[in-house]
Amino acid sequence: MKREITYYLYYLVAFRKIQLLLLFILPGTSFGQITDNFTDGDFTSVLAWTGNDTDFTVNTNLQLQLNSSGTSTSYLVTENTQPLDDCEWNFSIRLAFSPSSSNYARVYLVSDQADLSAGLHGYYLQFGEAQTNDQVELFRQSGTGSISVCRGTTSIANAFSIRVRVTRDSKGLWQLFIDPTGGTNYALEANGTDNVYNSTSYFGIYCKYTNTNSTNFFFDDFYIYAPPDITPPVLDSVKVISQNKIDVYFNEKLDIISLQNTANYVVHAGIGIASGAAADSLHPALAHLGFGKNFVNGQSYTLCVTGVKDLAGNSTINAVHTFSFFIPEANDVVINEIMADPSPAPNILPPYEYIELYNRSGYTADLRGWTISDATTSVSIPDILIPPDSYCVLTSSSGASAFTGIPVVGIPSFPSLNDAGDDLILRNAKGSIISIAFYRADWYNDPMKSSGGWSMEQIDPDNPCSGKPNWKASADNAGGTPGIKNSVNASLPDITPPAVLHATVISPSSIRLCFDECMDSTTLLLLTTYTVDNGMGNPILANPVEPDYTSVALTMGFPLAAGIIYTITVNAAKDCAGNTVTLENNALFAIPEVAKSNDIVINEVMFDPKDNEIEWVEIYNRSDKVIDLKEVFLCSQDNHGNLIKINQVAPKGYLLFPKKYMVLSTDADLIKSAYNTVNQNGFINLSLIPSLNNDSDFVVLTNTSQEVIDKLHYHSSWHLPLLNNTKGISLERVNFENPVQDKNNWHSASESVGGATPAYQNSQYTDGENDTEIIVSPEIFSPDNDGYNDILGISYSFNTPGMIGNLQIYDSRGRLEKTLVRNELLATSGTFFWDGINDEKQKARIGIYIIYFEAFEVKGNVKKYKKSCVVGGKL
Repeated sequence: MKREITYYLYYLVAFRKIQLLLLFILPGTSFGQITDNFTDGDFTSVLAWTGNDTDFTVNTNLQLQLNSSGTSTSYLVTENTQPLDDCEWNFSIRLAFSPSSSNYARVYLVSDQADLSAGLHGYYLQFGEAQTNDQVELFRQSGTGSISVCRGTTSIANAFSIRVRVTRDSKGLWQLFIDPTGGTNYALEANGTDNVYNSTSYFGIYCKYTNTNSTNFFFDDFYIYAPPDITPPVLDSVKVISQNKIDVYFNEKLDIISLQNTANYVVHAGIGIASGAAADSLHPALAHLGFGKNFVNGQSYTLCVTGVKDLAGNSTINAVHTFSFFIPEANDVVINEIMADPSPAPNILPPYEYIELYNRSGYTADLRGWTISDATTSVSIPDILIPPDSYCVLTSSSGASAFTGIPVVGIPSFPSLNDAGDDLILRNAKGSIISIAFYRADWYNDPMKSSGGWSMEQIDPDNPCSGKPNWKASADNAGGTPGIKNSVNASLPDITPPAVLHATVISPSSIRLCFDECMDSTTLLLLTTYTVDNGMGNPILANPVEPDYTSVALTMGFPLAAGIIYTITVNAAKDCAGNTVTLENNALFAIPEVAKSNDIVINEVMFDPKDNEIEWVEIYNRSDKVIDLKEVFLCSQDNHGNLIKINQVAPKGYLLFPKKYMVLSTDADLIKSAYNTVNQNGFINLSLIPSLNNDSDFVVLTNTSQEVIDKLHYHSSWHLPLLNNTKGISLERVNFENPVQDKNNWHSASESVGGATPAYQNSQYTDGENDTEIIVSPEIFSPDNDGYNDILGISYSFNTPGMIGNLQIYDSRGRLEKTLVRNELLATSGTFFWDGINDEKQKARIGIYIIYFEAFEVKGNVKKYKKSCVVGGKL
């Protein structure tokens, strides 16, 4: 009888639960709903609940009840992939105790993970907390952190039995309804908007309890409803992976059979049907497609998708998406702005170093797998896309949040940029170089801004290989223009053809050929570009040298012969801007010999330069050897005779041919701008040279065995005493054959040549064989600007260096007409010119004139010359 009563009560409870459930499901359709009221007496038949299933039971009241022991946590979940737009959740919950921080329940409306005890992404209702005004609260969980969305008003500080209804619309508006009596007379208690997560995989319950309450959690009448899904899956986007692979993203989970049917995918423009289609193992809305034909770089394509179904059976019909295959090549994306020293002024921009990238191509650039490096550090760039004609700023992780309103990416371990200069290299995922910027402090081209607070901006991003001439300090009052067009932006095209600088020998069968600017590496690969005389012909291998491609390593088919000077000629090679090499397209090379004593001599020294100029040393190869300056070192010496400040002249090699000059300095361009030179290629930049004292110091040349090739101990007293100021005046060697330490073999450079003769014959050079002579040519000249004999030349040549000269011109009556030279330090030879204009700035009258040339030494020797000339003209 007792068992019969129990069965009766069981069926009565089940009947009443079914009645109650009909209140929810009758108004709607059976599509898009999930229900479980446990009337079957378990939690595995209607829905498959998994998790800590041994910790739960269905009791005699047909409720899901926690049935555990001890102090612990327990959870159950069931799969739920219902759309969240316009979704509704209903259930009843009873906690037969006063909730606390040790005893509470959660109902997970949304979860992307089955394990509710671990980090997940979703939304849950919390029932219980350590407060007397405890209420139901909706939270968003991200990983292990939670943020409140909204909070109800019904008190659940004591034991309670309530029914809850939650809705969410398509805009992410959540509404919380509660009937505190456990019925269906709901009242709206709270709402909040949160649409961070828009899909779900699981619904579940979670209980945290102590031993006392390990059986006091009750749940019932779960009901989840969403409108029927009648919308086909949407083709959201296409991502190009390689030359024949793309990833296709949809807006919802897909039927795996239709997703992997290759016939459902077609790419037009000659590509055709996919050859492979695979579902992503983690993202069921992602398809990986492969094709039998390769995409063409820079071409646009259209993908058409038909027949791919979602889990509700809705099928796509001619869904299309256009994509472009674009693999950025060299200088498609360029380093466009550099903030190496953000302080001290003007302090308007955030105080962080940054590098700006600019996509100068017409396609979106995918930087997945790319790196940015300086001279010491290489770091990965996060997966980012830069649209065409757009910018992206790279900075430190801490600095990224300080830049607002611009595309910015924070990079952990962002390279610390050297204020004085650094070597920046941008590489793609394959390690190929995309852009370089080997900046130095003089790239500001503004001494007032080089001390900090201003960025360096590229002038013309379409001329990315020109280096210093194409960069200058920002003109923006903020100190820079990160993320927008540069303030100095202007057209500055490179229209100058590249030139061959020199060649050096790497091994008996290979050479290195150097150019004066960055080259197009693809044009350097063609073997017919290079021709070598003396029967060598074309090389058999060409290897452009990274990172700037200013040189190429060439392997010859035959070994080089000693004692032969070869000439290599270059044709068709192009620079980075596309200019083809024309003039200066050849170079000499030969197997070098070891430099011994006096093979190379110190020939000129600038130890006291003008302000803002630099010290330098000129050397001269007086031997018949071809010498590789890689084996030569520029040094100084201490008072004990020990070599100090040792600097290799040319670490990458540089051949110095017989009877050639070479200037060693840290900035050849600065010297060329300060002094005239007829030998633009006679300069080598060293990273450092020994500092030269103004009063006296040592300059030493050695070979790799530290054998002294030449050594000079100069003194400032060797300058001409008559000079009031020797700043910017070099000391020149008078004769190569005379001893280096003979003070009479050194003299101040002539003022007539500007005070120095870098990379060409010294103004005071003499071999002792010159005839002392004054030559006037032409003897009759007519300064009428008709292009014929308009100028009179007065040439001189002396054996003795350091002569002081005066030159006056008198008319036939002895009246002074013109003073051309007054107390000027002369070179050993030279020419002065007279244009026929007198000191009164009038044209000299037709007639005979006397030229009086006086030259004297410091020792008192005086030389005087008189020559005549005739000023002619039309009568």
